[in-house]
Amino acid sequence: MDFQIDETQWPLVTARWTNLEGGTLTTFLARMDVWLARKQRFGLLLDTRGAGALPPEQRKLVLDHMRANAALTEEYFAQAVVVDNLVQRTLYHAVRLLFPSPFPTRLFSDPDAARRWLSEQLNR
Repeated sequence: MDFQIDETQWPLVTARWTNLEGGTLTTFLARMDVWLARKQRFGLLLDTRGAGALPPEQRKLVLDHMRANAALTEEYFAQAVVVDNLVQRTLYHAVRLLFPSPFPTRLFSDPDAARRWLSEQLNR
């Protein structure tokens, strides 16, 4: 499992994964619940470079979590996703069509650009 979370720059959180086998995604979503429970605005830089696409059951988990937390994410959350392949980019846009985000979200190929954008979102 290749999965790391860095909260040292709160309210900007960086999550990096290349493999989400087993319960890793569930663990991550539980961590999201903790951040949302703080009821403080925060930004997530989700760096998935090198990761494959999420399988359908994991995509469903993410969508279910997004639906269940839509009110909280609308108020407290911003997200920048860093991807490096066409499959991930296409899936990101497909999910946005199925479930328009109640929170600011944007796709990037460069983590520095993603960090700058998130900082702007948090300073609004």
